[in-house]
Amino acid sequence: METELLRTFAGVARLGSFAAQARKIGVDASAVSRQVAQLEAAIGITLFERTTRRLSLTDAGRLYLERALPLLDALDEVRDEVRDVVTAPSGLLKVTTSVAFGERWLLPRLPAFRETFPKIDLDLRLTDNVVDLAGEGIDLALRLGPGVEGALVAAKLFDTRYRVVTSPDYVKRAGLPTSPAALAEHDGLVFSLPGFREGWKFRTGPGHKALVASPKPTLVISNALAIRRGCLDGLGIALLADWTIGDDLAAGTLVDLFPEFDVSASGFESAAWAVYPSRSYVPARLRVFLDHLRRSAKDL
Repeated sequence: METELLRTFAGVARLGSFAAQARKIGVDASAVSRQVAQLEAAIGITLFERTTRRLSLTDAGRLYLERALPLLDALDEVRDEVRDVVTAPSGLLKVTTSVAFGERWLLPRLPAFRETFPKIDLDLRLTDNVVDLAGEGIDLALRLGPGVEGALVAAKLFDTRYRVVTSPDYVKRAGLPTSPAALAEHDGLVFSLPGFREGWKFRTGPGHKALVASPKPTLVISNALAIRRGCLDGLGIALLADWTIGDDLAAGTLVDLFPEFDVSASGFESAAWAVYPSRSYVPARLRVFLDHLRRSAKDL
């Protein structure tokens, strides 16, 4: 039996429709339907219940999928291991991360990687949603937070720090807040996520008591890149991660208002993590990409 039929079946099961799988692999939905029917005919089992409104796995289909997925994963690992023995790192690497982290941190580090490993193609999925790595066939995710949950392998790239920043133009217009408490008299560009709107936490060091203060939420925005843009344009004061505005601070286009404080919207412990599904063999294309990210992180 051709493994391509199994892969098509698994794709339809994961995505929930022939059309979605067809869009993913760039063929007509009728071609996907024929492949599934061919597989069903070969094994003599109905894998999907089909109605005009929905497509769902039969009990036999669920069992078949459960047993087939490890076989497909094993075949992929064998292919990668053999390829790595005889060729330089190559193939497609699927990576996902948030829109802001992808644009501000990851993308500037890709030219050097591509120059060193031209045979590795990258499929970069930028989204602020948490992606199911196994379900979407993603090789690597870059995530931000205090830690990583789930049955995944996680490697810390670097600790992150948040800074309260604004532009020199805003300081000229509205003055410089002399303390965190003075922020209440200033315009704020506030991230819409929970924690960022309720008040920012300030402390002078680990173990020290935190105080809470924040500017007036005159502009609430759901995207960190847009907050940075508004801050650069003098619209107010913002709380942004150092990886977002490191270049701006170095250039003087943004000012760190309270460099003596640790600042956070929730917990003070936060980091950037490289996360990938656990597997017995990690392909060379993923290993060299991880090495490149680790070296890049040391430059911070």
